[in-house]
Amino acid sequence: MHRNRLIPSAALSAVLVMVVFLLAPLPAMAFQLTPMSAVLDPSGSLPTATFEISNSAATPVAVQLRAVTRSILPDGTELNEDASQQLQVFPSQVILRPGLSQTIRVRWVGGEPPTRELPFRLVAEQLPVNLQRNQEAGSGLQFMLRYRATLYVRPPGTTPRVEVERLEVDRQENVLILEVANRGTRHQPFSSGYLILTGDTPEQQVNLETLEPFVTVNVLPGERRRVVVPLELLPVIPREVRFRFDR
Repeated sequence: MHRNRLIPSAALSAVLVMVVFLLAPLPAMAFQLTPMSAVLDPSGSLPTATFEISNSAATPVAVQLRAVTRSILPDGTELNEDASQQLQVFPSQVILRPGLSQTIRVRWVGGEPPTRELPFRLVAEQLPVNLQRNQEAGSGLQFMLRYRATLYVRPPGTTPRVEVERLEVDRQENVLILEVANRGTRHQPFSSGYLILTGDTPEQQVNLETLEPFVTVNVLPGERRRVVVPLELLPVIPREVRFRFDR
């Protein structure tokens, strides 16, 4: 099965803008996808999440939508595979006239609800279609938009449980190396909460929002992440580390 590898970016739900040479020029923001994150309860009577595509440009736009799985390697690289056997996207192709919007429904068709949260992406890609009859072929540069929204299929009762599996202080590189695992059943973002440090002084805590290496870290259930923190960002050199999250 084909697997895509995506290099991690500073914002997990950011818009990826792809520039390609095609038939005709289009505005850089031809369409918008909202929301950029959603949760679907597979145990409900109608296990569906809804998104909306809107076109605020002055020209029509064609968009193709698909669902893919999501897993993250310890170094932050994201992997995606086709998820059409688990999620049905309707409609999967849309042509939007200026000023109009379209509701997109993503339905769980994967059978019995999972025992833990499953992470997916809803990918919305602008199609290279010339929808303006009065434009000549080969007349310019076309900017193609690609959105990657986050979708969690989450049964009731899930919770994250993050543990530090390995701690190493590299004095030569002047960094703290942490390997953490999520042994729970729900993802855990590190965008808010505290790093609790135990060293030669009384226990200290540091707000995770002030530690840049943690800002984009999201540990999915059953997965691991490796985080490297410059020692200069920490008040003490720790012997032990744990986390306290706001949720």
